[in-house]
Amino acid sequence: MTGAAKHQNAQRLLAGFIASLRYEALPADIRTEAKYRVLDWIGSALAGVWDQPALIITNLVKKAGGAPQATLIGGGMKAPVSAAALANGTVGHVAEFDDGHTLAMTHPGAVSVPTSLAVTEYAGGGRDLLTGIVVGYEVMIRLGTAVNPSHYKFWHTTGTCGAFAASASACSILRLDRPKAQIALGISGTMAAGLQETFGTYAKPLNAGHACQSGVLAALLAQGGFSGPEDVLMGNKGFLKATSSDPHPAALTDGLGEEFSIRTAGYKIYSSCGHTFAPLNALFLLMQGRELHAEEIERIEVATYHVSVDLTGPFKNGSAEQAKFSLPYCLAVALLHKRVSLSEFSPAMLQDPQIARLAGKVVIHEDQEMTERFPRDRMAVVKIHLRNGQVFGESVVKPLGPPARSILEDKFLSLAGMHVDRNRAGEILESVLRLDEMDAIDPLMKMLL
Repeated sequence: MTGAAKHQNAQRLLAGFIASLRYEALPADIRTEAKYRVLDWIGSALAGVWDQPALIITNLVKKAGGAPQATLIGGGMKAPVSAAALANGTVGHVAEFDDGHTLAMTHPGAVSVPTSLAVTEYAGGGRDLLTGIVVGYEVMIRLGTAVNPSHYKFWHTTGTCGAFAASASACSILRLDRPKAQIALGISGTMAAGLQETFGTYAKPLNAGHACQSGVLAALLAQGGFSGPEDVLMGNKGFLKATSSDPHPAALTDGLGEEFSIRTAGYKIYSSCGHTFAPLNALFLLMQGRELHAEEIERIEVATYHVSVDLTGPFKNGSAEQAKFSLPYCLAVALLHKRVSLSEFSPAMLQDPQIARLAGKVVIHEDQEMTERFPRDRMAVVKIHLRNGQVFGESVVKPLGPPARSILEDKFLSLAGMHVDRNRAGEILESVLRLDEMDAIDPLMKMLL
């Protein structure tokens, strides 16, 4: 098959991968990796269940009622599978602690995990769940890489590419054959949505939840015999042409089934927008071995890539959602509190005049070389100028490496502890690490009610 013909059949090839992959074919490290992605997402979801956007959407789904097919996390009941995916997908993205992918510029776990949990509870077991997650990551990361970085100028990749990823996860767990999986991808393509104008509002996590719901609906419709485009990805009026000015179609299928993209997604260590990470990493390196006092700082200069400058603007002394997208705020709390966790976005912190003063000393500008090297490299240089004339600086080029699993477990216990007690959090952790032994995942989901 020629390269051009191969890419024209990308949707068919992806559907074949979705339909044929089985748990038994997954390498041991990928099986374990999928469990830790579940653990990481559940921690983020439990940390967000009491936030206002989570409460609003969960209550809306509860009031609507319907067939008790899948658990509403923190909702105390079950709901129809697509509605549960909508609510849980939104809840899991509220805390901004779910994983991300540099090249694909997306949050694969924010969609693949809640979709897979809901559909598995409806029609599958633990091994189906883990396989569905791996499939969802594969489709999300490949498609995100194919349309970016130009896609990210306007679109929120987690919402747009997420609809395809959710469809892939659902098709895998429902055991749809290749033709139906291909149609499901086509249906999800017409529901793919999510704009960056939502950033800093409740609608941003809704992009993730809507993608989950869309993918589940697409798979169920295809299962029932619905029709849809067979080439929505590469068609003349398809997804790549509509949403990318410089698409990379080879990313859709090159090496498909040979390597697993889930390995390449990065875990979050800060509860803020991923485009704050490079400057934060530089700042924490700069702070090592130094005691910096806010009153001694004259200004903080940051040079970084355009997307970071564009999306992480001034602190408006407003909501937690806005603060997570404010690099000045994030740098200020990092300097003052030596961390950027959920507690740094509490109402008291948001109104702290010391944080506001320090954030006002941050000056950010674009570095053209860093912009040109984005998204493969996410670079930043941070310089702190003291009143006595001293200047300290530090730079980063690459994201930090993957954290140890013990760190991921500690992160989970800390986040889960915001909603459940320590013993229950430990039980959830143990249950997640035994998912491949479960014929049904009801015992785990009951602990998440």
